[in-house]
Amino acid sequence: MRASGAIASLKDPIVADARRRLAAGAGESGACFLADGARMVRQAIEARSAIHVVFFLDGVEQDEDRQVLDLARQANLPCHLLQPGIFFKVLDLGYRTSVGCLAVVSRPPPAPLEDLPADACLLAGQSIQDPRNVGVLIRTADAWAATRAVFSADSADPWSRPAVRSTTGSIFRVPLTLSGDLGGELKRLRDRGLAVVGSSAHSRRPVWELDLRGPVVLLVGNETAGLPPDLLDLCDQAARIPMTGSAHSFNVTVAAGILLYECQRQRAGGWGTSA
Repeated sequence: MRASGAIASLKDPIVADARRRLAAGAGESGACFLADGARMVRQAIEARSAIHVVFFLDGVEQDEDRQVLDLARQANLPCHLLQPGIFFKVLDLGYRTSVGCLAVVSRPPPAPLEDLPADACLLAGQSIQDPRNVGVLIRTADAWAATRAVFSADSADPWSRPAVRSTTGSIFRVPLTLSGDLGGELKRLRDRGLAVVGSSAHSRRPVWELDLRGPVVLLVGNETAGLPPDLLDLCDQAARIPMTGSAHSFNVTVAAGILLYECQRQRAGGWGTSA
């Protein structure tokens, strides 16, 4: 903690550097994203994420923020107090919240899709536009211990604040890949023995009839349009999730959760029985 007290200027080199890193786009040198709130910052530290700096609201009044400060110091992370006006400028919301600490975290490099385990289960999303859906998909992948989460490059940024907050911390645990050629990635994964299973309301086969016990990619599509024909053609099988009510479709995050649940159910010995 800086001996001179809380930082009071956006021009301070520490604050200016953090804001520059947060403004950098994916692939730019030093690009970072923001983890805000004690629970998120704690998870970033516990996951040993590459944290550039941790900021605390001057006074550190909340118990959970003080606990995070102790944890950050134990991890030898740079910690600084910010005056309220500066703190909420870094948070960049235009209004004040109850948040009392922030971590500026380096965007990780894309997770490699090689050297996958024999029981690999990947969750892939094509053109997922809502950052909150991207975040919940990452959280869902984490809940079912998916090996990777893969998104097409035209999906919402998984390191944007709405996406990161929607992961509730799973962003620090799930290896992510953004692909400029999702179809090409799927072909390469198929060539290496992974089955590609797409979610489609037009399939005749309910998801529990498909064998998901082997290495698999579970593929979900855009919130409105679903999977395009070219990606459906790449699927080894398409899975239908039966609905008995009046809704037209499931939200993409719900569909992904059902697919991942069925995969884990079968691997736990439930293959050959309906859900």
